[in-house]
Amino acid sequence: MIPRRSLLLSAVALAAAAPALARAPRGLWFDPTQLPSYSGRLERWLLSPDGAVTRALFREGTQVIFPAEEAEALMAAVKQDETLVAYGVRARTAPVVIMLAWARSDSEPANFIASPSWFASDAVGREELALRGKVRAPLLSPQGEAMGVILEDGGVIRLPIGLYDRLDWLKPGAEVAAAGLGARREAMAALDAARLGPAPERMEAVPTR
Repeated sequence: MIPRRSLLLSAVALAAAAPALARAPRGLWFDPTQLPSYSGRLERWLLSPDGAVTRALFREGTQVIFPAEEAEALMAAVKQDETLVAYGVRARTAPVVIMLAWARSDSEPANFIASPSWFASDAVGREELALRGKVRAPLLSPQGEAMGVILEDGGVIRLPIGLYDRLDWLKPGAEVAAAGLGARREAMAALDAARLGPAPERMEAVPTR
């Protein structure tokens, strides 16, 4: 029998080594490429209202969610129209994937993600913003629920979960305008809608429930 103290020391050592293992997939006890894989051409990176890059949008329509800590490595490795392979878990009823590992191709070693984004962040922005444009697709939670919209230009309008489904006019192709607290980063922008409507002059307060 292995002494309890030895087991504890082993656990501590493994925890301390986790960041290194996350960047050295060959050192993991499992092969991340055994996970389901979802490949697509990168259309754009998407911002969250707090200013963090937390998802990729494929030209094929799939949204891939990852922790903000992974954004720098992903954005350096994959450019617009290039292929990204996401290994992870897909929502049962919607085209959204929680990223657990990634690579630029099936032939490359996978980059393991130590802390996947299992749930949507509720971090908020601090800058008053206004966005308007045509709806590209609903913004999806990791579980596949509509939680806002993605605009054709990549702008993100976040809404309370359930509200999108109650607004008959807010569908892909529709014009929408919103104002609220958010963030901008280069060409990206995102906000939590406090007011919403089909045009700036027709915006109304967004219900909180």
